[in-house]
Amino acid sequence: MTAETRYYQDLVDWLTARVARQLNVAPDTIDIDTPLADYGIDSAASLRLCADLEFEKGIPVETTIVWDYATIDAIAAYLVTERVLP
Repeated sequence: MTAETRYYQDLVDWLTARVARQLNVAPDTIDIDTPLADYGIDSAASLRLCADLEFEKGIPVETTIVWDYATIDAIAAYLVTERVLP
């Protein structure tokens, strides 16, 4: 497994857990290809997600990332291709 693949999977797992916690559901109920808006993630929830990404993962992101990359898969893929690996 490459470093990029590990980083991507780590981000997917982290984002899935974080979204599930915000929605108060089990992580295995979150589909990484479903738009976060379909789960009811609104602007306040997306701001929390962005703040958590920076605080917990050290990844500063634009607050529009949830709208620009609508799914967990898209966000993780973007972060892998556009960011430096930790």
